[in-house]
Amino acid sequence: MPTSAAAYTGSSDHDGKERLSHVLNASERLVTARSMDEVVDVLRETARVTVGAQGVAVIVNDGGRCAYVAEDAVSPLWQGQTFPADACISGWAMRHGKTVLISDVRLDPRVPQEAYARTFVRSLVMVPIGRPTPVAALGAYWADVVEHDQATVERLESLGRLATIAIENARLAQARDRAAALGAAQNRILELAVQEAPSRLTLEAIVREVEGLSASGLLGSILLLDEDGRHLRHGAGPSLPDAYNDAIDGIAIGPSVGSCGTAAFRNEPVFVSDIASDLLWEDFRELALGHALRACWSIPIRSSQGAVLGTFALYHREPREPQPADLEIVDFVVRTAGLVVERVGAEAKVRTSEARYRQIVEGAEDFAIITFDGDGILTGWNSGAERIVGHRADDVIGTRGDFFYTDHDRADGVFDREIERARERGRAVNERWHVRKDGSLFWGSGLLMPLAMDHGGYVKIFRDRTAEHEAEAALRESEARLRFFDELDARLFGARQASDAMLAATELLGRKLGVSRCAYADVDTDSDRFWIRSDYNAPGIASSTGTYSLDLFGPRAAADMRAGRTLIVRDVAGEVGAGEGREMFQAIGIGAIVCCPLVKDGRLAAMMAVHQDRPRNWEPSEVTLIREVVERCWAHVERVGAEARLRESEERLRLAVDNADVGFWDVDVVNDILIWPPRTKAMFGISAEVPVTMRDFYDGLHPDDRDATSAAYAAAADPERRALYDVDYRTVGKEDGIVRWVAAKGRGVFDAAGRCLRVAGTAVEITARKAAEEALRELNATLETRIAKAIADREEAQEALRQSQKMEAMGQLTGGVAHDFNNLLTPIVGVLDMLQRRNVGGEREQRLIAGAAQSAERAKTLVQRLLAFARRQPLQAVPVDVAKLVTGMGELVASTTGPQIKVVVSAPDDLPPAVADANQLEMALLNLSVNARDAMPEGGTLRISASAESIRPGHRSNLPAGHYICLSVADTGAGMDAATLARAVEPFFSTKGIGKGTGLGLSMVHGLASQLNGALTIQSRPNLGTNVELWLPRSMLLPVAETRGVEASEGQAAQGTVLLVDDEELVRASTADMLADLGYTVVEAASGEQAMQLLDSGLKFDVLVTDHLMPGVSGTDLAGIVRTSRPGTTILLVSGYAEREGLDPDLPRLTKPFRKADLAASLSRFSSEA
Repeated sequence: MPTSAAAYTGSSDHDGKERLSHVLNASERLVTARSMDEVVDVLRETARVTVGAQGVAVIVNDGGRCAYVAEDAVSPLWQGQTFPADACISGWAMRHGKTVLISDVRLDPRVPQEAYARTFVRSLVMVPIGRPTPVAALGAYWADVVEHDQATVERLESLGRLATIAIENARLAQARDRAAALGAAQNRILELAVQEAPSRLTLEAIVREVEGLSASGLLGSILLLDEDGRHLRHGAGPSLPDAYNDAIDGIAIGPSVGSCGTAAFRNEPVFVSDIASDLLWEDFRELALGHALRACWSIPIRSSQGAVLGTFALYHREPREPQPADLEIVDFVVRTAGLVVERVGAEAKVRTSEARYRQIVEGAEDFAIITFDGDGILTGWNSGAERIVGHRADDVIGTRGDFFYTDHDRADGVFDREIERARERGRAVNERWHVRKDGSLFWGSGLLMPLAMDHGGYVKIFRDRTAEHEAEAALRESEARLRFFDELDARLFGARQASDAMLAATELLGRKLGVSRCAYADVDTDSDRFWIRSDYNAPGIASSTGTYSLDLFGPRAAADMRAGRTLIVRDVAGEVGAGEGREMFQAIGIGAIVCCPLVKDGRLAAMMAVHQDRPRNWEPSEVTLIREVVERCWAHVERVGAEARLRESEERLRLAVDNADVGFWDVDVVNDILIWPPRTKAMFGISAEVPVTMRDFYDGLHPDDRDATSAAYAAAADPERRALYDVDYRTVGKEDGIVRWVAAKGRGVFDAAGRCLRVAGTAVEITARKAAEEALRELNATLETRIAKAIADREEAQEALRQSQKMEAMGQLTGGVAHDFNNLLTPIVGVLDMLQRRNVGGEREQRLIAGAAQSAERAKTLVQRLLAFARRQPLQAVPVDVAKLVTGMGELVASTTGPQIKVVVSAPDDLPPAVADANQLEMALLNLSVNARDAMPEGGTLRISASAESIRPGHRSNLPAGHYICLSVADTGAGMDAATLARAVEPFFSTKGIGKGTGLGLSMVHGLASQLNGALTIQSRPNLGTNVELWLPRSMLLPVAETRGVEASEGQAAQGTVLLVDDEELVRASTADMLADLGYTVVEAASGEQAMQLLDSGLKFDVLVTDHLMPGVSGTDLAGIVRTSRPGTTILLVSGYAEREGLDPDLPRLTKPFRKADLAASLSRFSSEA
């Protein structure tokens, strides 16, 4: 059963008065309490009487932790321990500012059971202390389960309010006491540090001071890092067992060498709360536990430069966490210990120096003892004085005692002031420069005291401490140099530009040396010119920035700089002659100069110069300092340049990666972070601004590739396998759903322990490559089929070529035959024409002659068509009467197509002419008719028509808008499907089978239409026939036959002589008759050679009529000769061929066969033109 709180406190009036008395007494005692323990004593006694608590504790809020700073000594609970504020009841009470009542700690979920399990506590009340923000808590504890009443709570809260001020006072008092104790300890430690006490004693005193300040019974230890920086040696550990100190003396530092070895290795504090379980103590656990050491906190002792000098360790004999009070002491101690350890090193050097000089001084009796009378006259001079100063006693006794002082000190009365000070104060310290007999200076360190004798006087004891003085001065100078270089390095490391580094160096060096100017210069590649880009100038001194020629500063300066020698001039006016650069030095205000060159790779690269506006005696240390600054400045300038080049290189790499379409990826395995740039995100169909995780990676993989890709990644991240991540996979775009192929490569990055930290690599989209590979696979799979088809196509093309070659041979043969026919027809046409014109015979005879003439004209037309078939007629675009041409072709087409085909011709008489070549148009019409015939093997109707049409934009012919003549050839044959129609005009494409067609007909017609700026259209459907339309531009001129005019009248006789040349006798005879009838005198020649003989004989003629093709000299050759030798002669070239190849385009031409009227018209036209 729970016990009531009243059972502990009682309820009588007497008890109430006694409780009140205790509360009042507690109030008075709390006002005077000076410590937390006193506060707890008062609270314990009062709580026992007022609420019957069996245990009392005060808990302070210490930076988010609950510190049990004081407890009831009768029943200690957690004295000296701290707990997280959110893990204990006191923290809850302070955080919420409310009193906590717990009747049974074992049942309340707020209670950390492990903390209470080993205590007597079963019930508690926790009261917050402090308003408005609690700073502490008062805990009252009972051993039994207790139901706490309101009275108990009010009494404890009343005690809490009384304790608020008392606890604050106690904390302040303790803080003051601790601060006073710490200050006293600091003073004692500092006194030891500045005294010349042995370092071991000083370090032991530091440790004992720390041990005395701590109330937790800690044991201190100082270990010092040896010269190699790898081992710790014993420095001080007065309270630790000697065996333990000896065991750890000389331990090597490392990442797991206890607390001290690890702290020195890491250069950071190492706190081990329990040596028995901490891994850092694995190799030293038995040693420590064997000496009852359970906790060790080690803090590095650092130099003023931050370098590790040793460690300061605090040991405890029980597991323990560091306390703020302990750390407060240690913080100062390690800094003081650092100064002491640094002094130890300096002392070692000084002791060595003192030992060396002491041996010299003692062996030479270097202590000088001299006496003076009251007026300062020498009365005594020992051998030591003689050895130090160099004067014998007999030479100086009786003289004034400051004779070996410097002139300056004698003039300043230094000796008299020393005597006065010794008389007034009992002693006068004397440390200054003195002069030996040989004039050299020595640093005398001594003491002047009055002599306790009746006659008075003074005694001066001193020794030569020149070496020590100079060593101390050198040490101070060294320290100053270190500070200078620390500042210089800091400024230089912060410089991002070379100009910033140079400016920092010149400014610091100029101020350090106190010069009027300091400048840094770059030298060009030929070591002739240099640039001062920035410089330091003392107040009132002008800047020297600019470009200079090195030779302007004289041969000495130029030679020293180029040779890498430092130029040192103490007095420009005295050391540099006229014409040797003195004028240049003085022009920029230089009275003294040190210029230090920097030669790199055999070339003068840079210079640093310090200027003084007056003569100056440069010290060697100053020159050395300048050289060191030049080297450091150059190093940092090169560093800045290297960083700039690195940035440029990284930018080039970035651009190269960007231009190479390469994306990268980086997985932080430890923190589960995925880094993808926009290019990599695009491979997964993700926008650039959208954040990504590894889930996006796995979700974005194609389901068929997910397992293999995941396995490859796992192998790369596995410390045992560490495989190369090299995989091709497909992605499905998260936002666009597009499937892409990606090739990824990468490797894992592992730490020393083998843990995978990162997996990083590159990714390239290879969708196009994969498509090409797939196409190649398909290509290979169908290779055999395609080869067979290619062979068949080739055989078909070869057969078509053979047919084409046949046609070409036929064309060539036809052309030759046509030429011969023209030669045969020429006399026939000429004779029949003459018989008709002369009206020879009767009516019957004239009818026969007219029939023969008509047959000859038809033969002429046939020959022209043969020549067109042989492709020997060039395209002549002229106005053509299409209606007449179509009507005239009807009979020929009908005879060509056969009786089973009905031919219908339709063309209006008033059809306007078209721009065309009549011969080739006839050939095209014949080709189209033959195709139509072949499409109707069972017979049908072939309709040929011509019409005038106007075309608007968008017409099926794709011709520009305008007026055209449409020639149509339509059949009722088989027709063509869409695939065949699409290839109908391709060269060598034919549906007629091998040997039945060349596949060139429609192609040639299509080409003719294009040449004439027209078009070819085909309309066809299977089983419905085909309609081919040839669209020709309409001509605005009349055909030539209608504009020829009236032929030359037979009655109009021509005059002049004609030289007629033709190798065909019949042609020549017929032509000669025509010319004679026309009134010409004709001279005949059977060949070109015979004609040339006539020319050479001096034959005079007005007209040359010559055949074109003749054996030997051709008509064209002959015409050229006549043109040259007989300018102005009319020339007419006659040919049975239609082509113009080999003909001069300027020569008039008449095609065989011809009539007298044709010949007369040609001669008349060309004679008038000539």
